[in-house]
Amino acid sequence: MARVSVCAAVFNGAETLEQALASVRAQTYQDFELVVLDDGSTDASASIAEAAGARVLRQSNRGLGEARRRLVEEAKGDLVAFIDHDDFWTPDKLDRQVAEQRRTGTVMVHSDCWYLYEDGREVARDLRLPQDAFSFDHIVPSNLVIASSAVFDRAAMLDAGNFVADTVRCSDWYGWFLLASRGSFAHIPEKHVRYQVLSSSLANAGYRFHDAQRHLLEAHILPRFETLFAGVPEAKRRSYRRALERNVGIAHSSMAKHLAKQGDRAAARRHHREALRLAPDVPRVWTRFLRSLF
Repeated sequence: MARVSVCAAVFNGAETLEQALASVRAQTYQDFELVVLDDGSTDASASIAEAAGARVLRQSNRGLGEARRRLVEEAKGDLVAFIDHDDFWTPDKLDRQVAEQRRTGTVMVHSDCWYLYEDGREVARDLRLPQDAFSFDHIVPSNLVIASSAVFDRAAMLDAGNFVADTVRCSDWYGWFLLASRGSFAHIPEKHVRYQVLSSSLANAGYRFHDAQRHLLEAHILPRFETLFAGVPEAKRRSYRRALERNVGIAHSSMAKHLAKQGDRAAARRHHREALRLAPDVPRVWTRFLRSLF
């Protein structure tokens, strides 16, 4: 049985999928299986994956949260590595990360990346985290773990509950919260992923993205905060809770901004009130609110 399951969820990704899978097949570390879940594509994604030698799973379109959940369930390796259909790996990615996971025994290892923009720009991300950082420092106040850079312990993810369907736009962040409650994370300060930043990507989806963040934190993380963060010292736990509540407030503020632009001032005011309640110490929350009064 392969040590690593390399998993890709794809919906109409034929334009870039072949190149992404080629970067997987080119790995110097070869003890892996390749699993592709076709999430209801209407293009040639499934046939491209089959031609690349992947084990292909098919389902009607259910979104990224459900797709990632099923991929973890169907994976056969001890470790799972995600790759998005429009991202690409360096040849030594798995070699470096599997060795680091074996050395440290962490539940996740992730790396740095280059951001690739549609206008041709390539921007390096140089993340610096202290060696003694808590696992939650990698994901609070915001998610620093790029999904295509992560290699994680499958058993730990399943034991923690696995991904859920209603976190389509923040599904990876939700999974990292679960893993962080089970053990430590390791970050390799090396770039092993070329990460595509598209104008149409979920990360640039405006109101929907901020609403997804709000939903994740309000519906899934804060109600389970004491359980998820049980292993964290009390002072640090209080700091994390405050940071997450502030994040919810900022999300409400961003949603209010988008709603005001659309002319829905009543809904915008409701979100502004929540933003001020939860993030009264964030200047842009007040700036947006004051602008809304005029």
